[in-house]
Amino acid sequence: MVSRGMAGTDDRELRGGPLGTCPNCDVMIPPANLLIRYESEGDWPKLFAECPDCEDPVHPE
Repeated sequence: MVSRGMAGTDDRELRGGPLGTCPNCDVMIPPANLLIRYESEGDWPKLFAECPDCEDPVHPE
């Protein structure tokens, strides 16, 4: 399930910039590759996104 356009969207999504980099191969992950976003206690929202290069689901850094 892809999570886009939800209330409380992470700032990175609102700016339209990359979600971060892949921890496996350091490739920038575009917002379109977002798979899921979830809240975590005492931390910013966590994201799972598909890396466009290695195609693994990762937590962008």
